[in-house]
Amino acid sequence: MKKNFIIIFTLLLSCVVFSQKKVDKLNYGSGKLTKKEVVTPITTVNCKLKGKINSGKSTYLMLVTEKDDPFQSGIKIPIVNGQFEYNIISPFLEKYTLILGEELENAMFRPISFFAENGEIEFDLYSTEEFDKNTIKGGKLTDKISAYKKEQKKLFDPIEKPFNDEIDSLWDSKKYFSDEYNTIMDKIESLEKGTELNKLYTLRDKLLESGKGHTPRAWFLNNKMDSIQKIKYDWEAKYIATHQDIFGYSLLLNEVRLYKQNNKNIDINVINYLFSTYSKKFPLHPYTKQIDDILEAIKTIKVGGMFVDFSAPNITGEIIAASDIITGKVALIDLWASWCGPCRVTSKSYIPIYEKYKEKGFVILGVANEFKNTNAFKKVIEKDKYPWLNLIELDNKNRIWDKYNVSNSGGSTFLINSKGVIVAIHPDAEELDKMLAQLLK
Repeated sequence: MKKNFIIIFTLLLSCVVFSQKKVDKLNYGSGKLTKKEVVTPITTVNCKLKGKINSGKSTYLMLVTEKDDPFQSGIKIPIVNGQFEYNIISPFLEKYTLILGEELENAMFRPISFFAENGEIEFDLYSTEEFDKNTIKGGKLTDKISAYKKEQKKLFDPIEKPFNDEIDSLWDSKKYFSDEYNTIMDKIESLEKGTELNKLYTLRDKLLESGKGHTPRAWFLNNKMDSIQKIKYDWEAKYIATHQDIFGYSLLLNEVRLYKQNNKNIDINVINYLFSTYSKKFPLHPYTKQIDDILEAIKTIKVGGMFVDFSAPNITGEIIAASDIITGKVALIDLWASWCGPCRVTSKSYIPIYEKYKEKGFVILGVANEFKNTNAFKKVIEKDKYPWLNLIELDNKNRIWDKYNVSNSGGSTFLINSKGVIVAIHPDAEELDKMLAQLLK
């Protein structure tokens, strides 16, 4: 154990510990790019994928980009006699992920990442149990993924292993979570879907955030792992700063997407600095718009911040701006999805509150995050009978979830006062009732 702490300390010295004061002093390069250095998209990427699957269980692969939710979108590539082929044609160099279909359906998978580059990429793939046997040949950026992961594994696996082993031991012996947490989980398992279930999930999450959801030893180990994670993110940020290509940009996008869950380990000032450099170098790449939306949401979408306007179609295809519906009114923006059970429970719990206050000017604007078509949306609207306007965000076309900092989730709700200021995020029905009584009196 002593040896591991020495390794941690050595890494801590070798990695730059970033702060606002240090950002400008770091040797990232000038960040000033000439017109010749600005990277525009190449005319077309034509990438042929081919490979074999060493598992008789899989009948298809799911191909997704960085902006896709693999559970809801992507392209199915059939596996025939253990072989597959597919052509990617794109205006950009971009990172993709392959997932074995049946493993995705069981939510037990490890993503296979690569870059679509001109030429051919050959895959030799195994099931998750034998993931380390996977090989990918072709593409300089794909080779960089492999080299990067190998170096990261070499540096951090020896440090993390003793802590992970003890955490696994606590989990197996049922000494990982506190008694209070286990009591809540027992209640959750005994309930059907409904408002009470959502309240218990909220209590559970608050317990975990407070540190009281784990036993003292588990809490200690998790904090040690957080310290290592902070060093890992600093190491990654230094790599991103010194390897300014599309692979580095994909790593930066990943850090931005993880910020909401790991804001105590990821320095937002460093992310902003790195993005200012990359966005100048790759102004037209889709990563630039995606990161810009998320960073703006991190800065804006909070209690006391202003709501972000957006437009989306209603069920007839008419494009409607959120500001046209809610400007000057006390309003709730409800981001939900037909496939998100907890979202729908929350939305339905608001119906009595809406009926109580609608004559006083209260409005709700729903937006459903749907994929491929609106069939499921139509069925849910008919079944749940929401009495307010619902728009449709189809295939993340308008990036509304990024703009509200709820990427890769079912959604959330945002209560906005008549001046456009966010006064609450994801209030339950009881909280909403009390707030509206004050805002509309």
